[in-house]
Parts: sequence; C-alpha cells; structure tokens
Amino acid sequence: MDQKIQMNEFKLNSANLQNGIYFLSQPKDNFESVYLKVREKENRIYTDDELANLPFASAQNPHKEEWKLRAKSYLRFANYLKLKKDTLNILDIGCGNGWFCGRLSKSFKHNFYCLDVNLTEMIQGIRVFNQEQIKFIYADIFTVNFTLEAFDLITINAAIQYFPDLKKLLNRLLILLANDGEIHVMDSPVYSEAEAIKAKQRTQNYYSSLGFPEMKEKYFHHTWNNFRGFNSKVLYNPLLPANRLKRIFRKDSSFPWIRVTN
Repeated sequence: MDQKIQMNEFKLNSANLQNGIYFLSQPKDNFESVYLKVREKENRIYTDDELANLPFASAQNPHKEEWKLRAKSYLRFANYLKLKKDTLNILDIGCGNGWFCGRLSKSFKHNFYCLDVNLTEMIQGIRVFNQEQIKFIYADIFTVNFTLEAFDLITINAAIQYFPDLKKLLNRLLILLANDGEIHVMDSPVYSEAEAIKAKQRTQNYYSSLGFPEMKEKYFHHTWNNFRGFNSKVLYNPLLPANRLKRIFRKDSSFPWIRVTN
C-alpha cells in the first residue's frame, strides 16, 4: 500500500519546466537534426490535425496503410490496459510527438510521462495534447535522475532501433519499474541473427538512397537473443501461423509485442 501511494505521488520539479517541457538533461543535437530531415524526406512530418487523429490516419496520409497496422497494435495494447484497475504512472520512451500517450489519454485516466530527445516533435506534441495528465520530458534515459520504482508501465513504441544496446536499455528501465511493473516493446523489428545481417544491409541501402547515409550509424538491429536473460513474454507474435496469414494480406503488424518484467 505504501509503495502504491509513493508512486501516485511521483512528481516532476516545476523548476525544470520551460515552455511545457521538463528539461532533465542538457539539450544536445546528436540525433534530432538528421532524424527530422529523414522524416521530412519520408513525408512523416504531420499537421497538428493529422497528429491528433493518430493512429487512425486520414485518407490523405501518405502512410495510411502503415498506420492501419499500427492502429491494430495500439488497440491490442489499449485492450490490455483495460485490465489494469489502478491509476498508473506510464513512461513512454522515445515518445516523439506523443501520439501514443495522447491517444491513450482519451480513454484512460493514467499519468503519462513522454520522454525523448527530439525537441521539435515534443513541442508539437504539447501543442496538440496539452492536458494535465501528460508530461513531456526532455532527457537522456541513462542519466536522468528518476525516482527508482517510479513507474508501473514503461512503453517503447517503435523506438528500440534507435538504441545501440538493448540489454543496457532494459536493465536501466527495470530499476525504474515498480515491483509488479512492466516494460512493453511494440512496433519495432526484432530479428534472428541471420535476418539482422541482411537487415543492416537493407538499412544502409535505404538511407543512402534517401541521401542520408550517416543515418545508418544511428539505426540498430536487435535480435531475439537480446531478450535472453530477461523475464520476457511475447504477447503478440507475428510468426505464428494465423498471424503469418494476416501479414500476407497486410492485415496486421509484422512486429512483435514483448512484455518484460522484474
């Protein structure tokens, strides 16, 4: 009981608040500039109206077919979240523009903490999802001074590929979890060892074709072996026969949903 009260009282210091963002690390542009240029080239810079509707993309969205699959992932997680009765502290790692927590906040009264080092997208997220239950945090997850055991759920949605060492990331997040807390990895590719080698070459070719070959040094290919040694469970497996059939007709995600607990 005491622990639950402590978690519900988790607070951010208002002294770190600037223009709606809690700055818990010094801003650095080690990644944001090239990432945003790539997003622009890919037509992934969205209007406020489009962002407000994600993952349910408009007919004009150039990636609407991809978002149909991401909407399925979102709905799976939202249905899972309905099973949780308490008000939760949820930390979203690599939140970007905050669409995931923004959409969840329309159905749930949890406390959402959106963390990234992409200042531009977070500024848009504040503009679109400006509400008390959502906090945007600019921070390096490895150095930020969060209270231990502060979060009930930590989500990493389409973001593990931007972290070079997945085991280091998971170990860091586990100490931020409550005793019965959960990490959820979603909408990110996880490869076999052989697949990872081929995927690295595809990534290099792709970013070179876009004109940003340097991006290949910022995109990482994690394998199932990276989850060894962790208490993990696959909640959605695209490799199961029934899910393979759905993928053939592009009716569901190609990426797994993995839960990691202490």
